[in-house]
Amino acid sequence: MYAFQRTPCPDYLNECWEVLGLRYVEAKNRNPGYKFRWYTAFRYDETRRLLNEMTQGHCAFCDGGDLGAISRETIEHFRPKSHPEFRRLAFQWQNLYPCCDQCQTQKLENFDINLLVADEFGYRFEDFFIADYANGEIRPNPLASEHNQQRAQCTIDFYGLNTSLRARCRKKELKRFRQRNPEEDFLNDFSYRYFLMDA
Repeated sequence: MYAFQRTPCPDYLNECWEVLGLRYVEAKNRNPGYKFRWYTAFRYDETRRLLNEMTQGHCAFCDGGDLGAISRETIEHFRPKSHPEFRRLAFQWQNLYPCCDQCQTQKLENFDINLLVADEFGYRFEDFFIADYANGEIRPNPLASEHNQQRAQCTIDFYGLNTSLRARCRKKELKRFRQRNPEEDFLNDFSYRYFLMDA
């Protein structure tokens, strides 16, 4: 997870997210089988674009790059909209993250209070994780507090951050990063920036 700063909620969404959330809550209360949809006032395409800009087109969780080219550009509800206690947050800016298909498929509608988000105040990769350059995995930092190690492991597990495919992709990206032209290729041009920072 590569740290990023969340931009302020756009005015159009600030004016309507609570109303839209209540509309969704009421629809689910009337019909438990109601399928979620992005209401027009949410401006899905514009909102997705703004979320992607926050992370320079990377998934907020695995930091895979080129969202929209390599993976669909999706919006993740960090606190799942399927949980009754979180339905009202379905359109809240602070609950929405740019996400790749793989991370969404891994997490599904699960939630744990220990899950990390990379825009959390004071978040730094090294306070929670270490990179294993030999096998391409990330692991909880053994020098971190027990609580931070638990949060790191929870996040790794929920988003499937150490699947064999992801570990291989990190190693390939590291090789590509080491062969880059530093005058033309910048860190934001690569996936898994947290894995490359100290490489």
